[in-house]
Amino acid sequence: MFQLSHLALLLCIMLSPVGCIMFSHDTPAAKKNGQHIARFSNSLGMSFVFVPAGSFQMGSPHCAPGEPADETPTIITFTRGFFLQTTEVTQEQWEAVMHDNPSFFPDCGKTCPVERVSWDECIEFIGKLNELEGTTCYRLPTEAEWEYACKAEKAPDAIRGTLADTACVQDPHLDKTGWYCGNAGGTTHPVGEKEPNALGLYDMHGNVYEWCQDWYGPYPEKPASDYAGPAHGEAKVMRGGAYFYLSGHCRSTHRRRHSPSFRNKYLGLRLAITR
Repeated sequence: MFQLSHLALLLCIMLSPVGCIMFSHDTPAAKKNGQHIARFSNSLGMSFVFVPAGSFQMGSPHCAPGEPADETPTIITFTRGFFLQTTEVTQEQWEAVMHDNPSFFPDCGKTCPVERVSWDECIEFIGKLNELEGTTCYRLPTEAEWEYACKAEKAPDAIRGTLADTACVQDPHLDKTGWYCGNAGGTTHPVGEKEPNALGLYDMHGNVYEWCQDWYGPYPEKPASDYAGPAHGEAKVMRGGAYFYLSGHCRSTHRRRHSPSFRNKYLGLRLAITR
């Protein structure tokens, strides 16, 4: 893993001509293996955390209710680290770039996640954000990147594979980290109110589903490196569960999909940055 000084220099080069942006050690609550996690914020106040390279098991080996065949386990390796936004994109951040607020819940507040945005609209947002920041580095995370980062959990077994999926019941583990039908009251909530995972990522389990870059398709049958999904498809992947869905939909391995033009009040995004 890079030393933080190297990462800071890399960010200065990568995001030029923007220059060095707010870069710091993280708080003790978001350490991994005893080391501080590198993070920074851009000009819109979007916070990003570094996700180091490594390998993990994508998918779920469990055969519990709500875990369909499309979660077949496979080993994915990342040869490079990447940055992931610590929260979902907020209404305020979207409005600063797009000059509108499409959200169904505008009264929730500017720090609530933007929702009712299509994948196509997210790509437009990213293009304008890159132009605003003078870079080409912002993008949606791949599905594999999203799950890899999500699985840095403090209580992974509860979040990954043992959540109830047959009724809208409260789960004591999920209550600490996510918004779902058992605790959200039928609405979105300001980002970052629940506990983060071990990397310092918030709202990975509920609040709103999040678009990923990939076309939907089966996972590789053999271990793969830097997997970015099928080359073609009809639907884009969504991850993370949402405020009125069952707790089982908030598992780290849960997948949904819709056409790139689909938009709904339970669907938003978070951003990744190419290192």
